[in-house]
Amino acid sequence: MLQYLIQHTIDFFQEIKNTLPPIFIVAIVGGIIQLTKVVIDSVSQKHFSLDQVFSSGGFPSFHTGVASSVTILALLHDGIFSTTFAIAATFSLLFAYDAMNVRFQTGKHAEYLNDIRKELKETFSMKWGKKTKLNERLGHTPIEVLGGLLFGMLLTFVLYYIVYV
Repeated sequence: MLQYLIQHTIDFFQEIKNTLPPIFIVAIVGGIIQLTKVVIDSVSQKHFSLDQVFSSGGFPSFHTGVASSVTILALLHDGIFSTTFAIAATFSLLFAYDAMNVRFQTGKHAEYLNDIRKELKETFSMKWGKKTKLNERLGHTPIEVLGGLLFGMLLTFVLYYIVYV
């Protein structure tokens, strides 16, 4: 009876493995990256909050990790000289640039605007109603992007070889 259960469990997972499209590897990588970010933030802030699952910014970079995952899948599936890999690699570089520069600077602007708002409120005793602070954690530092890149690549390699090889 136990051998029957073990064999059917193995067959069940083998069937899932045989029908699993590559996009699920990207989704799993993204989920692991976001959960890692929650754990790192919880340890560093000494406060557990699931709000970080849906937030941007922080280590490792979700955007860069997912983009590198797609790039590695294209590399492993289609090869280094394929058009698919070239497109994926190009967009991965654009995502990393955007995360480090455009979105990071947007966060700095939000920080500056929040400071101005605070000064105006204190100086002129202004009431702002229900408006809250702008989100300052939007982009990534180069280390956070590098972490997302390496984490996404490594996880994708591991999951690809577990599932497809």
